[in-house]
Amino acid sequence: MLALHLSCVVRPHVVHADGSLRLRYGTLLDIRVPAAAIASARIERRFSGGRLANIDADGQVDLSVGSQSTVLVELTEPLAFVRPSGRTAQARSFRFHAEDPAAVLAALGSRGVAVRPGGGRRRR
Repeated sequence: MLALHLSCVVRPHVVHADGSLRLRYGTLLDIRVPAAAIASARIERRFSGGRLANIDADGQVDLSVGSQSTVLVELTEPLAFVRPSGRTAQARSFRFHAEDPAAVLAALGSRGVAVRPGGGRRRR
């Protein structure tokens, strides 16, 4: 359990210089989102229960930590990714937890992503 926790701390989400986004959950999940596929991003705190990489009927993937996500990234088109189970799924948007969501939005915004004002806390 300690190794899993450490892998999540050491391998956080990354906004690359080209504007692409890399969403990771330790060694279990590694999703690369090309910059051209990102339509918009906003801070949106949400508390939800569920599994890692939980995907709803609308193609919204929840990558919460401690049942909390803080950033919503909407895509221009569905993106295929590999779930921790090994199955492929299609995502239209990603919700994920960031320690500093404003810094994530600033990094995406400086690379041309439309950053929209976000809401406060919402329960699902």
